Amino acid sequence: MIQLYLKILHNNYHKIYIYLNYIKKYGIMINNKSDISLRFSAIDCDTSTKYYQLTQKISDEQKQLVKPYFEYYTPEKFSNKENVAGNLEGWMCKDEDIQTVEELLGIYEHHKKRMAKLEAIDEKIENTLKDSIKDIDCLLELNI
Repeated sequence: MIQLYLKILHNNYHKIYIYLNYIKKYGIMINNKSDISLRFSAIDCDTSTKYYQLTQKISDEQKQLVKPYFEYYTPEKFSNKENVAGNLEGWMCKDEDIQTVEELLGIYEHHKKRMAKLEAIDEKIENTLKDSIKDIDCLLELNI
């Protein structure tokens, strides 16, 4: 019985580890109301396309500048909704347009700073999880 619990725990640690790697690679939604920024909104796993939304409303002048890079998405616009994760509705730009949109809106280095913070946090959590997985693996090998 204990082996069964250890295997379940082991599998859950692996799922958390996979999820953290996903966050490290693609980012997470962060609601930062103080500064305008682009936040990760959705990912289409079929095409590996990431979609981003603005965290605040922008002026009409700013809208005209960035309009060519944004499209209004609904769940129906995605060919396979089951392979799309995140918020599927709203004005979004694709990941290849992030740098252009940030430059047009004067959002400098925000995305890079956020990713650096996430990577530092993720590294600490990842090391803790690796140690826990090793401990569980040792217990499973001992056939407790």
